[in-house]
Amino acid sequence: MKYRLRIAYIGTDYAGWQRQDNALAVQQVVEEALARILGRSVTVHGAGRTDAGVHARGQVAHLTVANASAPKETRRALVHGANRHLPAAIRVLAAETVDDAFHARKSATSKTYRYRLGRVRVIDPFRAPFVVPAPVGLDLEAMKRAASMLLGRHDFSAFAKSGGSHGQPERTIQRATWTEAGDELTFVVAGDGFLRGMVRALVGTALEVGRGRRSPDDFARLLQGGPRSSAGPNAPASGLCLERVEYSRRQ
Repeated sequence: MKYRLRIAYIGTDYAGWQRQDNALAVQQVVEEALARILGRSVTVHGAGRTDAGVHARGQVAHLTVANASAPKETRRALVHGANRHLPAAIRVLAAETVDDAFHARKSATSKTYRYRLGRVRVIDPFRAPFVVPAPVGLDLEAMKRAASMLLGRHDFSAFAKSGGSHGQPERTIQRATWTEAGDELTFVVAGDGFLRGMVRALVGTALEVGRGRRSPDDFARLLQGGPRSSAGPNAPASGLCLERVEYSRRQ
C-alpha cells in the first residue's frame, strides 16, 4: 500500500533532502527511522530535493509499505513511530494512504517557497537560523516590479545551478510577491516546478535590482534564458523554506 507523508525539517545541518554518498541528507535520516519501525529498508521519494541548508514546512514524500493490512495503525506508526527515532529538527507531520498512481514529485501541481530577509543590523538568535540580514537601502518597489515579470512561463536557465534540469529549463510561475511586515521582507514564489538553486538565484538577483545594480527590465531579460553567470549570486540557503506542495483534488 502506498502512503503520502508530510514532513517538516530545519535544514541547517543537512545536505538537502536528497540522499547523498558523502554527506548526511534528510531523506537518509527519514528512511533510517522508518526502517526501524517497519523492520526493513525503505525508499522515500520526495517532492523536491531542496538545497543544503534549506528548510521545509511542507515537504511531501511517498513510500510503499508491504503487507499493510491495517492502514490506520500503519498511518499512526509512520508518524509517531518514526518521530521517536528522528532528531528534533525533522518531523513527520502526517501520513495518509494514496492511490498507487500517486508520485510525490511527478503528481505535484504546484510548489510554494518563502524567503525571509531581516531589515535589522543584528538578527535575533531565535530568528537567525531562518532569516538573512537584508542589504541596507533596498528599493522594494523595484523588486516588486521585477517579481511581477516572473508570472507566466519562462526559460530559467540563467537561474539554475549546474546539474539541474537544463534539458527542460522552462517553468510556469503562478505567484511571485515581495511583502514587508515590520522589519522583515518576504519573497513568496509558487510554480509548477523549480530548477536546482532557482529560488535562491531569483532572490539574489532581485537583491541586485533592489540595490540599483540592475533594472527590472534587466531582470526580465534574464527570463529568456542564458548562462548562470548572467544572473546574480545565490542568496544564502538559511532564508529559504519549502512551504507546501499541492496536488489535484483527485490525489
